[in-house]
Amino acid sequence: MRNYSRHFRIGLILLLLACIGMGTGCSVYFNTFFNAKKSFNRAEKARKNSKTGTAGQGDYRAAMVKALKVVENYPNSKYYDDALYVLGVSYYHTEQYGNAERRFRELLANYGDSEYARSAHLYLAKSKLALGDIDDAMVFFEQVFQEEYDREFKAEAAMVLGQYHIEEKNYEQSLQFLQAVRDSLGDDIQKRQAQILIADGSFADFKFRDALSGYLQVLGTDPDKDDKYHALYRAALSSFRLQRVDVGFEYLDQLIKDELYFDSLGRLQLTVAQGYELDDDLLQAEAMYEEVAATTIQRNLGAVANYRLGLIYQFDYDNLQQAKEYYDEAAAANRSSEIGRDALQRSSDIGKLETFARNPLDSNATLDAIDEAAFTQYLLSELYWFRLDKPDTAILEMQYVVDSFPSAYHAPKALIALSEMYREHIQDEHAADSILKLVITRYPNSDYVAEAVGPLGLSGTANDTGYAEIFIHRAEDHLIGEENIDSARINYQHVVDNYPDSKYHLAAQFALLWLTEMYDAPGDSSLILAYQEFADSFPGTMWADTALRRIGAQSTRPSIQRDVPEAEAEDDSLADTLFADVGDTESPFYQDPLIALYFRPDGDSLVDIRTEPIEILDPFEFPAEAAATQQYEWQLYFQILVDFSGQVIDYVLQIPSGVTEIDERAEITVASMTFDGMDISNRIVDAGLEAKSGGNWFVYPFRVIKPEHLR
Repeated sequence: MRNYSRHFRIGLILLLLACIGMGTGCSVYFNTFFNAKKSFNRAEKARKNSKTGTAGQGDYRAAMVKALKVVENYPNSKYYDDALYVLGVSYYHTEQYGNAERRFRELLANYGDSEYARSAHLYLAKSKLALGDIDDAMVFFEQVFQEEYDREFKAEAAMVLGQYHIEEKNYEQSLQFLQAVRDSLGDDIQKRQAQILIADGSFADFKFRDALSGYLQVLGTDPDKDDKYHALYRAALSSFRLQRVDVGFEYLDQLIKDELYFDSLGRLQLTVAQGYELDDDLLQAEAMYEEVAATTIQRNLGAVANYRLGLIYQFDYDNLQQAKEYYDEAAAANRSSEIGRDALQRSSDIGKLETFARNPLDSNATLDAIDEAAFTQYLLSELYWFRLDKPDTAILEMQYVVDSFPSAYHAPKALIALSEMYREHIQDEHAADSILKLVITRYPNSDYVAEAVGPLGLSGTANDTGYAEIFIHRAEDHLIGEENIDSARINYQHVVDNYPDSKYHLAAQFALLWLTEMYDAPGDSSLILAYQEFADSFPGTMWADTALRRIGAQSTRPSIQRDVPEAEAEDDSLADTLFADVGDTESPFYQDPLIALYFRPDGDSLVDIRTEPIEILDPFEFPAEAAATQQYEWQLYFQILVDFSGQVIDYVLQIPSGVTEIDERAEITVASMTFDGMDISNRIVDAGLEAKSGGNWFVYPFRVIKPEHLR
């Protein structure tokens, strides 16, 4: 900088001598540039002397105004590059990065041999970085680092490159830059910062021995308050990871005893408590968490302390009621935080245990009561498995469902779940398959057989033929693919006659009524009475609602002249209802949702997906806003677009539940689903469909059951 100032003074003297013979114009130019440079130097000095590096803003702006006049009014001046540099640097430090980049590019393009070129190159890289042009910025920084630049320029470039590669998790690649700063290029502050980054990179890369050594080197450089805290705290964590808990306590103790860090006492005590947990000293850990919870004035720290106590009592002491109390305290302290939300969920899960408690059934219990008790126990097992992390208890509860409720609708579902538990937790494939085979041998007509034949490799065999869903799909294929109404009716009737407990029983009954309406209408009121009787027999179900809508549709339809028997002529509106062409897209008449379900707007026909997702990122949670509804069960139907990998990439809710909150939550869940890509491909081939590059559309039913505790 001293050489630069000397050249500047000499230049000003020469300029002054030249201006003596040139009159007022040169004087104005000289004064403008001199004032710009004066303001700029003040700004640079203030910025470099400030801790934040943001001082001198007023002087930078004054320098910009004056330097801009030189650039605009004296483009041929010998100090044009000086003015460009002043302008670019001033723009940069007042956060006008786009203007800064433009001026530095102009300087480098037109004055490549300028004394400011190297500095402008570095500032161009910094401007690019600030503008988010990361790749270009790194190229410029790399050039500064590799080429013959002043040491301070190379140090700054190396620091940026080192930080960039750490952020990108390229820890090994960051070392060449950071070590160069630490070992030769940087000043004392830069060397310490480089060493901190080296240690942080090792810590992030799980190289805790190297990290500990790196943080100890930082402590040997006389760090300031913040760097000392960071190095000691991370040294403690590194020691914990190396199972050297006592050594970690020593580092934390240095911070705890230092009055400079009194405002961090709560956080430090939490870390000490976690160290006790790592050392299996739960009594000491519990005491420290209790102290933090009782003394801290920071709500987030109190939430963490109570949350950790809840985990100890839940998983180490198996005291769920006490764990629930701690979770409640954590949620109350900071409900909006991630820990607060998880604590609230854990408290709610534990609270459900009373709801799911076993209630003995007498010998006169109805089938509905048995089904309800079995499903409650099934939910209890799932609660232990998925939420409370007690797999052994979950297996016992699921076995209880299998043994105590063999006649329940969900008994085969319990067998399937029990099989998966053996497969995943006990890792006994033979036992898992044996349990799964019981679904087929004990419950060959159950709706759940479809879920058992696939994993057992029995798809397409005789075992894959005896359940209701098969006949429903056959009926759909006859109706939609072949327009064979009689065959469709036979299959629907088979479900009605032989599968009274199936979830498809009502669908088949409704389908028979619909087929009569569409293809064999009696022309009198008998069909309306049949729909009404169906709705009265199964109130609150989706099919009952659909039946009522079909009856209600007749009052809004215009009269159509048809040849009907004279005795029926007075009931034209009924005839309109029964003979309306629901497949005519130009008709204003009601379009049956079950038919619309299997067609896309472009006319493509669809088939059921017939498989369950292998992953759901956002599982369905029954919305509390829908708890007041009297209905217990809903059947929604979606059209879903599934790509080659099995991921749902688009969806349309074709038949909603009628409850906005349930529909919205179901849409979130369906949108997060991923199916087995191979199963999807096989389904496309089996259905004779063409695999499309953008994915294939399928029909997907989504069943919602209100949780028992909300009924």
